[in-house]
Formats: sequence, C-alpha cells, structure tokens
Amino acid sequence: MRREGAKSRVLASDKLHIENKTIFVDLKENDGGRFLQIAELSNDRRSTVVIPVSGVDTFVDSIRKIASS
Repeated sequence: MRREGAKSRVLASDKLHIENKTIFVDLKENDGGRFLQIAELSNDRRSTVVIPVSGVDTFVDSIRKIASS
C-alpha cells in the first residue's frame, strides 16, 4: 500500500471524462507493492482513493453488484 512520500511509478493508466468530471485510473507500484489509484478532478478540486492490488477484485465485484441493482 502507498506510504506518504514513497516514490511510485505508473504501470498502466486510463482517463475518463464523465459529465463535468475527469477521472484518472492508474495502476501504480512503489516499495510497498502495487495499488490502484483513482483520482477525480471536478471544478479544479482533486480527490483520490487508493486500493491495494489485493483488493481490486473485491472492489470491482462491488461496483458490478451496485451497477446491476
């Protein structure tokens, strides 16, 4: 998982434009391992969520479950 101040490198990246938001989805890696970073840019404000790679499948399953409701 990401630690404050740790250098990370981007392994894969995608950028989405949805309504007035720009969403960046990055698979990154640092000394602590791999993680998914999702950042939202809306009205010049940035919010970020970091998910350890070990939890990505659970996260995606949750999104699928909610989307099919």
